[in-house]
Amino acid sequence: MSNFSSFAIAGVGNVGSFLAEELLKLKASGQVKEVVLLTRSSSTNPTAEALAKKGAKVAAVDYASKDALISALSGVDVVISTFSGAAFDAQESVAVAAKAAGVRLFVPSEFGNPTEGIKEGLLAGKARFHDRLRELGLPSLLVFTGPFTDFIFVPFVNLDIKGGKFTVGGDGNAPVSFTSRTDIGRFLAYTLTTLPPSQLSNKTFRIEGDRISFNDIAKQYEAKTGKKVEVSYRSIADLEAAVKANAQDFPSVLHLSWAQGGGVVGKPEELSNGLYPGWNPKKVIDVIAA
Repeated sequence: MSNFSSFAIAGVGNVGSFLAEELLKLKASGQVKEVVLLTRSSSTNPTAEALAKKGAKVAAVDYASKDALISALSGVDVVISTFSGAAFDAQESVAVAAKAAGVRLFVPSEFGNPTEGIKEGLLAGKARFHDRLRELGLPSLLVFTGPFTDFIFVPFVNLDIKGGKFTVGGDGNAPVSFTSRTDIGRFLAYTLTTLPPSQLSNKTFRIEGDRISFNDIAKQYEAKTGKKVEVSYRSIADLEAAVKANAQDFPSVLHLSWAQGGGVVGKPEELSNGLYPGWNPKKVIDVIAA
């Protein structure tokens, strides 16, 4: 059994709130001692305030203040970073403070496509951060999940399931790993409080709730709901040109990566799903057709 009992989450938003919910359930049952939520002192965070009512400790900090971060992380065993977008830059400050505060494990903000070895593009910063953690001598755990099943099927990413329209890269047959945010929270809360540190420190978890192509998702959705999904395609050459013209074109970056196989978290034999025997994550169809 793990001897990690005190956790801090930096970035209580897209996936962080789901993880906090699961850790707070374990706190209520006595398996976790403390759940700290780091928030910006310059703004309010309604999500964190709601979680505080369930037993979380909210630490409003200035991410530019190393002393403030060290104080907030004092006594914490594990820090989980779920920063995204512009907030990602604050991750290094948290890691430096975590090392100084004696934190024993740092989970950087991954939770998506594998980033190992990526040298350019939107995900390169995540890959470079692996080296920074090694420089700090801070034990880490990488968690690759593929896209969030309960979040990714929206018009912005050209996956408008409600509108019945997909525009996908390549021929639409490339498999992609998908995991819902609730299932990610459940998996992490379980493994971080159950596995010994030796199975967590400087390890990589590759988890998925489903491995399926966009073409097959459309077929399953039509079969289950009777609603038509119109699938159109963008060639890899077209996606490459779009990304070259604008490296911040997030939908094109994602679809290019997925079409080229970058959305699969690993080989089937590399999956970490078995570390949580009772996990049973939801399939894509069970989420989008619920």
